Amino acid sequence: MSPRVVVRLVGELADLHAWGRSAGSWWGLVSWRSYGCFPDGVNGYLHTSAWVPARLLDPSSDPAAVAEYRTVQRFDLPEDRSAWPRPAATAGRRWRHCGPLEAPPPPPPELTPLVGGTGLPAARQAGSAAVRQAGSAAARQPQSGAGAAANPDRD
Repeated sequence: MSPRVVVRLVGELADLHAWGRSAGSWWGLVSWRSYGCFPDGVNGYLHTSAWVPARLLDPSSDPAAVAEYRTVQRFDLPEDRSAWPRPAATAGRRWRHCGPLEAPPPPPPELTPLVGGTGLPAARQAGSAAVRQAGSAAARQPQSGAGAAANPDRD
């Protein structure tokens, strides 16, 4: 199982699959999922992946995650960003890969967000504020414990 991180760009808890270094800075390959209705009328999850700068990723608050962060693969990325690897898509899942992200991605056109099986828009504002507050608290903590383990330069 991949360790979890908070992706500040989208305010989502995500799986961290790998660390990559490009031009001296670290990037995390992450994936998260969004629930909604697809154009074919089927409700389900859209799995989204992207490379996000490490500075925009916050570690999980779970102390058990420290050991998991140490197992994340690290490698050098090619100069050509379009050649950066993608996570393997699992059969039966719908995927969208956004490539390198330094700003929030546009909403997926293939998914109408649903909350609790209704047509209501997702409550991102309230959830995002809570994630931002949690992320701000994590950013103020000294580099020890889970926060240090999420740093790709540390073991």
